[in-house]
Amino acid sequence: MRRYFLAFSLAFCLAACANASSAPQRFSGTWDWHFEMSSFTSDAGEGPYWLHGEGQVWEDLNRPFNEAGLGPWGQLRVVVEGELSAPGQYGHLGAYTRELRVTRMINAELLASSPRR
Repeated sequence: MRRYFLAFSLAFCLAACANASSAPQRFSGTWDWHFEMSSFTSDAGEGPYWLHGEGQVWEDLNRPFNEAGLGPWGQLRVVVEGELSAPGQYGHLGAYTRELRVTRMINAELLASSPRR
């Protein structure tokens, strides 16, 4: 019985540690979005990471560009929640070593935008 309890406790602790690392984290930095480029660099200089969002999150990220009426591409100062992928090859032609999967946009400030064509 004692061994069963110890094995169960160890398995529970390992599972808790695994789940904690995959929880969304807060990131702040600069997002450059251009043709075949979605580059995020943190305020601490980490990255660049391929920035990815889906559905409403993607719409929220693009809102500052749309509100300015200047075009779909440019540069934002962002604060987001998301998950950083394991090292690999991400983005256009696998040019990025990691991907920041945004799950929630907290704040975005337009720094520069490309004019609509």
